[in-house]
Amino acid sequence: MKTLRIIDWPEQRFYGDSHPLHRWKPLLKAYGILIEFCSNHLDSRLDGSDYLLIHSRYFKAWQHLPTRTPGNEAALLRYLSVMKGRVGRLIWFDAADSSGSADLALMPLVDAILKKQLLKDRSYYTNRSPAAELRIWLNNPGTAQPATPFQPCQPAELSKLRLAWNLGLNDYRYYACKTSRLSNVLSRRIYPDRVVPVLKKRPYDLAFRGTLHADAAVNNVSAQRNQLLQLLGTLGRKVVTGKNIGKAAYLRELRNSKVSISPYGWGEICYRDFETFLAGSLLIKPDMTHLETFPNLFLPEQTYLPVPWDLTGLSNLVHQVLDNYTEYRHIAEHAQEHYHKQSNDGHAFVCQLLQSIEQ
Repeated sequence: MKTLRIIDWPEQRFYGDSHPLHRWKPLLKAYGILIEFCSNHLDSRLDGSDYLLIHSRYFKAWQHLPTRTPGNEAALLRYLSVMKGRVGRLIWFDAADSSGSADLALMPLVDAILKKQLLKDRSYYTNRSPAAELRIWLNNPGTAQPATPFQPCQPAELSKLRLAWNLGLNDYRYYACKTSRLSNVLSRRIYPDRVVPVLKKRPYDLAFRGTLHADAAVNNVSAQRNQLLQLLGTLGRKVVTGKNIGKAAYLRELRNSKVSISPYGWGEICYRDFETFLAGSLLIKPDMTHLETFPNLFLPEQTYLPVPWDLTGLSNLVHQVLDNYTEYRHIAEHAQEHYHKQSNDGHAFVCQLLQSIEQ
């Protein structure tokens, strides 16, 4: 029996990235992996671990780029250097939302860096172009200085970059008030996911909540969202939009909508993607074929309808789908079936985890 200890993200230890580790803890034990969670990186129990996995947001001041400083970086590097000699394999879980990474400088001090999604073209991670963007879809050939510069890794270290699991394995069951702490212990046999039939009556054509963000001069992460919000008012359809509302009301709107559009934000994959599957709405999303991710839930024309990164043709696609909705809703049905199968496959998760943390 080998021990995998996890230093988790305190603020999201319920229903978040570590949820599948809790959910399939007994199965992992059957595979010979004993899971233990720790809330303090100085806990003496960490010494001697066969595997130590560190959620990057535990060191939140360093993980958040605007608050990253030489001081907190030096402290993190010292800690990793010490722990590298005290555990069997030291694994950094880069929890950043995009396929890019601002953590590749840690590679010499760890045995592996896990990411929730990776670029199929791994050469981008060794790209030394000064114009390369952290978020690949924001690359602009006419701009010499990117909004968020990408720091590459050495080619010899690239094999340490491994695929973890994406947000699709989070817990999307609804919890009121403080009941979210039940997430990691409440069996789906008792409280299953709520899956809404695609064929139910849907009074809205499209639902998307959000507000315009003036971040163009900072990092451009809201570019697609802003473009979408400006488009919605021109569609002449039954569109539900406006400022953000409570979670229960938001889910009701999604369950009553034929179409859901999920633009990129801080990253390509969004909670809305999987909420859309469960709600039985048809997902339209910027093209995801540049990604390798687990589980692979983004199958063009099968589980979602892709549009180019610049959203060209989005308006025409929305009208085409809504005018011929009965011819497209099989995509939403297949998305639900595929998501249910993939998100409940514990054996596939364990195999993916073992593959990512082993040498």
